[in-house]
Amino acid sequence: MNAVLLGYGTVGKGVEVLCRNVDDLHLSQVFVLPQFEDLPYFSNDGIGMVTRDDVDIVFECLSGTEPANTLITAALEHGKHVITSNKAVVSPNLERYIQLAQKHGGSIQIEASVAGGIPFLDAILKLQKLEDIDGYEGIFNGTSNYILDQMQTKGLDLATALEQAQAMGYAEADPTNDIEGIDVYYKANITNMLAYQTKNDAILPPLGISKLNTKDIELAKKTGKVIRHIARSVQKDGAFATLIAPAFLEPDNYLANVPSNYNAQLLFAKSFDQLGYFGQGAGRMATAQAMLANALDTLAGTERRIDLKFSKRVDNDLLREDWIVRSEADLSALEPKYHEDGYWMFENRDGDLIAGVRAIDPDAMIALWK
Repeated sequence: MNAVLLGYGTVGKGVEVLCRNVDDLHLSQVFVLPQFEDLPYFSNDGIGMVTRDDVDIVFECLSGTEPANTLITAALEHGKHVITSNKAVVSPNLERYIQLAQKHGGSIQIEASVAGGIPFLDAILKLQKLEDIDGYEGIFNGTSNYILDQMQTKGLDLATALEQAQAMGYAEADPTNDIEGIDVYYKANITNMLAYQTKNDAILPPLGISKLNTKDIELAKKTGKVIRHIARSVQKDGAFATLIAPAFLEPDNYLANVPSNYNAQLLFAKSFDQLGYFGQGAGRMATAQAMLANALDTLAGTERRIDLKFSKRVDNDLLREDWIVRSEADLSALEPKYHEDGYWMFENRDGDLIAGVRAIDPDAMIALWK
């Protein structure tokens, strides 16, 4: 089969390298921005590349939503097999991409868009054929995990840990998507669609790690906890709920022991209770490997079908969590379960506690207490 590559950044260069290891796959052209054009192998004619009659597979490794969405749409409209790592464009458009693939005879494969080199989505698509997925919990962003790990093991403040992550290539020059949980929001949205076979729907806005400081780390250590940034989701009776936030975890928790920039996930279902996954959730070769694994499925005709056959509702009352709150205001009227040195812990038992706390102090809530 013939393939083209959209984007020649970190992941794109990895895809180019690994394509050389597949005898039945020929990478013929790479789409780049005009200033990087070097014909004929490199081109800025993206539409021309993805609509060529002799192209079967389109690897999409661009960042952001455009021109990625335009090029993916054109490729699917011409019956191509699209393999993408771009969570920002997949999250709001997956349902439409699936419809285009079914109509025109191509496919959309997205393993690399959520957990990098971890075959997390592949596991979901396989396991859900036997039973419902009851939920999942996981660390989906290596940058935030690295920062929190350094803050807790090395005593660094957040700004210093972030600078270190940027120097090591774990964080972008603009780290907003990572430290504010936006990256995880995209990934959780995609995971929800596949795990629950449901069309896109809004989940709660994420709570990132940017408000955490060294005093929070001291509180975690004093109380025997470890802070990690997690996504937690549950499904029950045709509804689901998802929450993204830092969490104070028990030290023997599976996710509390994920070091450095690694990612990890747990899947829950009745037959196996829980299954754990661990590995590199990003990076050049890990992500490229996931994309080439999708390509091998296309070559063999064994792609796992994504079927969004339900329109399940979001019911945030399915997730009732305890929250740790940092506030200078007197929150005793809210009946805290725990109070020490400006920290308060509340049980979200009535569904409106979040609004109640935020009405007093918009920046009060900092993490789940697990």
